Amino acid sequence: MSCGIESAKRGKGLTSLPELVPVLDSKIQTKTITEVNFLKEGCGSDNICQSNLQLQYRFCYREANQDIFPPLPMKNDIAVVSLSDQKDIALEVTVKNRNGDDAHEAKLIAWFGDSLSYSGFRSQKTTDKHVICAANQNGSQVDCELGNPFKRDSEVTFYIILSTARISLQTTEVEVDLQLETTSMQGALEKVRAKAKVVIELLLSVQGVAKPPQVYFGGHVRGESAIKSEEEVGSLIEYEFRVMNLGKPLKSYGTAFINIQWPKESAVGKWLLYLVKITSKGLEQITCSPEKEINQNGLTEVSTFSRRKREAESSWTSEGSKISFSDKRKHKTLSCAGDVKCVDIKCPLQGLDSSAHIVLKSRLWNTTFLEDYASYNYLDLIVKASISLDVSAKNIVLKNPETQVRLTIFPEKTVAHYGGVPWWIILVAVLVGILMLSLLVLLLWKCGFFKRSKYDDSIPKYHAVRIRKETRHFTDESIMFDPFEKKHWMTVWSENESYS
Repeated sequence: MSCGIESAKRGKGLTSLPELVPVLDSKIQTKTITEVNFLKEGCGSDNICQSNLQLQYRFCYREANQDIFPPLPMKNDIAVVSLSDQKDIALEVTVKNRNGDDAHEAKLIAWFGDSLSYSGFRSQKTTDKHVICAANQNGSQVDCELGNPFKRDSEVTFYIILSTARISLQTTEVEVDLQLETTSMQGALEKVRAKAKVVIELLLSVQGVAKPPQVYFGGHVRGESAIKSEEEVGSLIEYEFRVMNLGKPLKSYGTAFINIQWPKESAVGKWLLYLVKITSKGLEQITCSPEKEINQNGLTEVSTFSRRKREAESSWTSEGSKISFSDKRKHKTLSCAGDVKCVDIKCPLQGLDSSAHIVLKSRLWNTTFLEDYASYNYLDLIVKASISLDVSAKNIVLKNPETQVRLTIFPEKTVAHYGGVPWWIILVAVLVGILMLSLLVLLLWKCGFFKRSKYDDSIPKYHAVRIRKETRHFTDESIMFDPFEKKHWMTVWSENESYS
């Protein structure tokens, strides 16, 4: 409070009088300052509020059309923002006032760099605190009011939604500065910097299939110099790889390639798969390298009619020579990771929009399998393919960059060589048979099968009385018998009831 003298205006009737000015004593204080303290709730007995605000944060992402915010994955204790078609991320902010007085006019201020901008905020439904956030015109700063006052032991969690539209290929990380403020007394309220690593994830994937998935080898051995056409090499196999792009067009990132590990030769340098031709669908004209690996021997292509006829005959022969997997005993896997010599076929995916098909036409080298693999019941031949991107940026990753295709190869019955039964199996079988026969004989002997039965006492006995013959009298003219008399005879039947 201060005091002073204002100059009075001179009146018209007093112009002849001299001007009289009041005089102030210079020793008297003309200004007084008094501090008025307002009574605040939730403070200590000294009427001073000493808050204890604490800040926690973590980066999240927002699920599509839902207010659900799962946390982002961590790498070396740093959140990783993987951008594909994802437009928004979120910063989960938790503010606590544990064991502190009420924090008056509590608020959070957040500053965003050039790569992020404010998009909105969401409060957690389980909290009873009402948070209000307001951003500046360009979305580079936001002020969030936490409450007035933010009471003792209160806790609030809310999400600051951030747009990632400004992130470019050169962006490797994003930063958000956070600052808590309050009119209550609290020291060490320093600015906190939240960081996250940026990874641009391309939604490129590759899938492969072999047509047919099972082939057979057989026939006769032919020298390489005697083979002049594709048909003479062996069975036809087409490897089809499908590349799908579910994200942005690749022109904004760079050139993508499909890399195929082709099993060309065996460990001793013999042909396995002979590459005839590479074609594509959904791409510009494709040129794969090295070109010398395509039809290296310059074999002539068979006509469509002859090829179909040969495939039909091969299919009929194969059906008659199939062996179920339950009968298999010996097999082998041929892959580039094993004892197979492979070449890397690299094809640019120029003009890839949403999907493309790359077809590698090849032939199974029949002679190699007849000479080196006829003793196997079946073989698995593995072809691997992967996607790569030729860009200078190091923060670009691929989601599903690899696949492998399995081809099963069977020998026909006419060329399959089956080994004899091991001698120890025969010996064990004979010993087991003898043992079982001995046990059977012992069991029958215990049951009395070999004991002879006594039949004498069980046979009925007969006692007969002999009847004398009739007396005959002969005369000259006839024969005369004695008068008929009843003969007395008797038979006695006796049977011994005892059996031995």
